[in-house]
Amino acid sequence: MPQPMRWNPLLEGEERETALRLVAGIAEELSLPERLATPDPSFASGQAGMALLFSYLARAGARSHHLERMEHLLDSASEAVATQPLPPDLYQGFTGIAWTVEHLRGTAVEEEDPLTEIDEALSGLLRTRPWQYHYDLVSGLVGLGVYALERLPRPGARDCLEQLVARLAELAQPAAGGLRWWTPPALVPASMRGQFPEGAYNLGVAHGMPGVLWVLAGAAATGISTSQALELLRGGWSWLMAQRQPAASASRFPSWLSAHHQTWPNRPAWCYGDPGMALTLLQVARAVEEPGWEQEALALCREVAERSTDSAQVQDAGLCHGAAGLAHLHHRLFHATGEEVFARASRAWFRNTLSFHRPGEGLGGFLSHEVRPDLTREWRASPALLTGATGVALALLAAASPVEPAWDRMFLMSLPPSPSATP
Repeated sequence: MPQPMRWNPLLEGEERETALRLVAGIAEELSLPERLATPDPSFASGQAGMALLFSYLARAGARSHHLERMEHLLDSASEAVATQPLPPDLYQGFTGIAWTVEHLRGTAVEEEDPLTEIDEALSGLLRTRPWQYHYDLVSGLVGLGVYALERLPRPGARDCLEQLVARLAELAQPAAGGLRWWTPPALVPASMRGQFPEGAYNLGVAHGMPGVLWVLAGAAATGISTSQALELLRGGWSWLMAQRQPAASASRFPSWLSAHHQTWPNRPAWCYGDPGMALTLLQVARAVEEPGWEQEALALCREVAERSTDSAQVQDAGLCHGAAGLAHLHHRLFHATGEEVFARASRAWFRNTLSFHRPGEGLGGFLSHEVRPDLTREWRASPALLTGATGVALALLAAASPVEPAWDRMFLMSLPPSPSATP
């Protein structure tokens, strides 16, 4: 398997200086007392995500005030875990805050471990049978797997992954060509229930099957429930690949499908559509050392890099469904392969990201295009990592500094290194 290159800044010259200046502007606004005091402790939209940015700023520039802000935000988010009723979700709940603590501080096995109680709580939750909650990355089983993989080789993390694989096995549905995972009607978003009143299959990275394959590959690659994980993974890969549309289609994969209806991505993005799917599948193939799968995934990645260039469909700069997410995932592909086609695509999307900057508006000059609960849309000055300025800053920083953005494991864009030892 090809070895990833050493992480190097992709942007050069004036573009690099512009990116760093914009990152500094976002960090300055996030440092305002009213921003640091946000009541939202989560990874996706609050304190934990902001702490992640300040930590990577400190790594890139070694400034003590960045570390101080990171510690303040992380302490506040951790306190919320102890004092507020938070869900177990990765992106909006206590699991994502715990992942951030692990990722930023680390906890050596022999030291007192502040996350042991989280491991125990998740291990108990994952014994729930039948599992009737989400299975996805943002708020379900896959997200709990992301946390457990970050925590290896601790015994509690191994137990969580073993239980998770067992729950995914129970949820798997045999189908012509392999296995698939169903989203029942009660868990379909309200905006989609009119189209899928009986439930549907979700093919997006954020909420669907690609995440299942990623976490199964992570478990198998670390020797956890290997036989069962690989069986599920092979079945899921086969079914998912059977859903590919002809090359002339606007998108190779639908976003949602059932026996009676399909929906399609309306823009290139990480959360839904071919770009996020392609990078996730490449990570899966390499994790379990399947050369045939890798060739399939690479072909899709190259196709995406050549054709997902219609910036008119992309309305803001965020990570989830904006230009910075597309720029960063192509940057990760370039790092993983060394192929210039991905560097060209990444630079083009970074230029598009920079084009969204509006001095004096939004947060650090960036506005987020977001959907309200009533499905109307608005432009907001958002600090969110997932959709707002914090995520934009992280992507720009990764393109302008030599610090590898391991934070993108939360987006299934990379896998944690295999633990060196298992207790």
